[in-house]
Amino acid sequence: MSFSGLVAGAGALGALGVVATLYAWWESTAVEVTERRLVLPDLPPGLEGLRILHISDTHFPASGDSVGRFLERIWHLDYDLICCTGDYVETSAGWDSAGDALTQLTAPLGVYATLGAHDYCQPVRSFDEWVSFNADRLMGSPRRFVNPAPFVERLEEAGIVVLRNEWRSLEIGGELVRIGGAGDDSVRMARLDAATPPPGGFSIMLTHAPDAALRLRMPRDGGPSLVLCGHTHGGQIRVPGWGAPLRHSRLVSREQTSGVFEVSGAQVVVSQGFGTAHVPLRFACRPEIGLITLTNRAGLQS
Repeated sequence: MSFSGLVAGAGALGALGVVATLYAWWESTAVEVTERRLVLPDLPPGLEGLRILHISDTHFPASGDSVGRFLERIWHLDYDLICCTGDYVETSAGWDSAGDALTQLTAPLGVYATLGAHDYCQPVRSFDEWVSFNADRLMGSPRRFVNPAPFVERLEEAGIVVLRNEWRSLEIGGELVRIGGAGDDSVRMARLDAATPPPGGFSIMLTHAPDAALRLRMPRDGGPSLVLCGHTHGGQIRVPGWGAPLRHSRLVSREQTSGVFEVSGAQVVVSQGFGTAHVPLRFACRPEIGLITLTNRAGLQS
């Protein structure tokens, strides 16, 4: 091939790369509402049709650029209960932005949340700090965590129940419902014995990393019937027809990086998340807000 041909080929590849990057940036803002009906055979009659808004991995930046987009996608939705499964910020520099967004959430039956490891991460406010933060991750260096107490206090003051390896009970439709919240299993923060409610009633578990579901008791042994989590971002970057190179979970596969899984009799919903980590790009993997309807009527699951 001639020199001019090589230059033309390189130029074409460069242009294709620019187009792909611009598309991936746009896709990271193209939020979809994913509606699912989950068939749970042990769902009590009083919970039939319960609608849960599932929010995960918002990764709000310190600038708050995505807060408006987040709230706009939620306002018109109809739901009874909100469950949030962590990584609301990329680093603790985003606590104020995440607080501005999450404290506006309301639901008839309340808002319940657990935390992810990013919610503890040291603040990153400059480009140099961003490079250092991501270089440390690539090198596998231990993360430097800060106490999220100020962030948690702001959420709790707004009425959000933040579950940090603990559980709460509430009554819905005359039925006893217990909601547990475990720490981030990906960094060994999950204490499942403390987060798992005792037997009795209908049990839901919130946990950031889905692999915690692999260690939970079966529903018939007192484990949760429904587990909500995130962490994988659905891969964030997927190769069409092949799958996601990065998943950070043993539960999901290259081909299925998010969605509904059955683990030991429990239904596990893995959100592909609203935000992005490390780079503001998504490819073949749009951001997601989940709307889940519970039923015990077979044949209605989707």
